[in-house]
Amino acid sequence: MNGMNQNNLLTTPLTPKRSTRIDQKTVITSGNAGKIIPVACIPLLREDGVKRSRMQIAVEMMETAEVLFNGVNVTVNAHLVPKLAFDRFNGMDDLNRSYQGVPREDGETPIPFIETHTFSQADNEFYKTLGMHAQGSATVNRDYIEAYNTVVNFRRKERSSSLTMRTMTDTSLAQAFWNHTTMAHIVPDFDQAIIDGEVALNLINPSMKIKSDGVGTVGSAYYPTAPNHPQSVGGKWQWRTDIFAELADDGVMVSLSNIEMAKKTQAFAKARSLYQGHDDDYIIDTLMAGIRIPDQAMKQPILLAQQRTQMGYQQRFASDAANLDESVTVGGALVDITMRTPAINTGGVIVITAEITPEQLFERQKDHYLHNTSVNNYPEFTRDELDPEKVSIVTNDHIDVDHSTPNAVFGYAPLNHEYMRSAPNIGGKYYRPEVDAAFDEDRQKIWANETVDPELTEDFYLCNNVHHKVFADSTSDAFEITARGTFEITGNTVFGGALKEATDDYDQVMADVDQTRLTKA
Repeated sequence: MNGMNQNNLLTTPLTPKRSTRIDQKTVITSGNAGKIIPVACIPLLREDGVKRSRMQIAVEMMETAEVLFNGVNVTVNAHLVPKLAFDRFNGMDDLNRSYQGVPREDGETPIPFIETHTFSQADNEFYKTLGMHAQGSATVNRDYIEAYNTVVNFRRKERSSSLTMRTMTDTSLAQAFWNHTTMAHIVPDFDQAIIDGEVALNLINPSMKIKSDGVGTVGSAYYPTAPNHPQSVGGKWQWRTDIFAELADDGVMVSLSNIEMAKKTQAFAKARSLYQGHDDDYIIDTLMAGIRIPDQAMKQPILLAQQRTQMGYQQRFASDAANLDESVTVGGALVDITMRTPAINTGGVIVITAEITPEQLFERQKDHYLHNTSVNNYPEFTRDELDPEKVSIVTNDHIDVDHSTPNAVFGYAPLNHEYMRSAPNIGGKYYRPEVDAAFDEDRQKIWANETVDPELTEDFYLCNNVHHKVFADSTSDAFEITARGTFEITGNTVFGGALKEATDDYDQVMADVDQTRLTKA
């Protein structure tokens, strides 16, 4: 060889001079409780990164007739949705080909890097809330709405596998999530195999002996008989103990290796549950095999910032002499968020959302100590410590003692969960023994959003039916949101220099320049 380097296929990109651009947000919008309100969307081009940013979000609650007793929660989230998180891209190869307009296979249509849809000013709740404008029926980029719906679906998968996913073109505002931390430990189902485990049994002789209390013959053939009439159980005939398989003679062996295998399988199953939420099983299996998938982190939204607070209230009284006892109440909350990101190869959209939800009280929640009439129902150390599952069935009356089917299964919770107590006691003139009780003016101080016969379904997780009857104006948006923020973004964008208003200075100077040239002899 001539000593030249034969490995000369470069994969390192050119290094452009990085520039800084500012994305400054000024937001004035409004919305109602029980919705995921889009506050701002900040687009990131490929290789863009947020060097520094800060946004201050103020939420003002409109007038209520009374000071509310229960809290009003405000949650602000900022998610980065990489372009690779959009459903149409299966990996970086798809994204890069799409960016350059190259099809996946010869003869196919290239995957569109930018999906479009028709802007509608009449019924587009998403763009109206964001304050985005376009001419009627204009064709616009779909990235903002796709990023918003991707965030919503990602959060729903994390909360429960039973929640309905939204389509990427849904322009309505998604329902917010209830912030009921006192019930977060209850689940609709649980993996019993992970808790119990299974130990394989080894039979010394797989041909087991069948014994019976009697025998009959048909010609030269014999068959077992039973002196007692069999019972029908679940559509099958049960022969009690009259006919049985003898296990003692041939032996059933439990090996130590099988016990160890059951322990390891249980541990791996618990580890596998941490990866739930990925769309494809092959991704989970690859990660469980200890193999890295470099692009996988970019296939889902990334939480950049989250802040939670509660509304503060201020009561204002009338100033005229005739109505000094009359008053209204307003509320407000202020949230600051900051975020930074490295350079994002795929590009994407930062979606900032706000959720406003009244505190759920579950005021008819069961007091298990009050209802307990036997010492046997108290926690007992030896019994509970030796319990292999340590899971309790949660009945409907745990949530509401007025439930029409109080003993039916609501869900499952850790053993003795009822003694981790966090239940309100609302009594006196505010006492309400049933959900659909008649109107009570005193109850205007409690923003109660209750469901008749609650179940652990979508309504338990999502704010599907939030009323606004506690507000003086129950038809207009109950909350106003203002926000200001500055995002300092570094990237490969090339900017032109500062421009000045056009003048004839250049022409004036050129008029004095001798532009003649010598003629060679």
